[in-house]
Amino acid sequence: MTDQEEDLWMEIPSHAWISLARRGMEKISLDQCFLKGCDNTDKALLEPFKKEEHDDENKHVKIIHIKCKKCGGIFQLKFETIKKVAKPSKQEAEKEEEILSMGLVFALDEKGNNLGHVGYF
Repeated sequence: MTDQEEDLWMEIPSHAWISLARRGMEKISLDQCFLKGCDNTDKALLEPFKKEEHDDENKHVKIIHIKCKKCGGIFQLKFETIKKVAKPSKQEAEKEEEILSMGLVFALDEKGNNLGHVGYF
């Protein structure tokens, strides 16, 4: 594994949480290929190679491009961190502490087409 790959793996949470409606949440590993027809769950066969970041109105967006060595395809994990999930209390606003945030993970294909919402981080 190259240093760049190792650094990019540090940017990817190990798992996300999927909502099970009224039955709670379930943990899903992000160390897998999300392309249709590929069942790769071996992190050693995944190669993150590029990162893009930008800020939108109230969220920070990070996209990690990953090549799957099993199916040969490329997919992207898109992380959207919504910065202000809850209004801070007056006391918190005065202290300028960190405001609660929430993250969403989406899987995209090589061209950026949305393959679906993976979960929350």
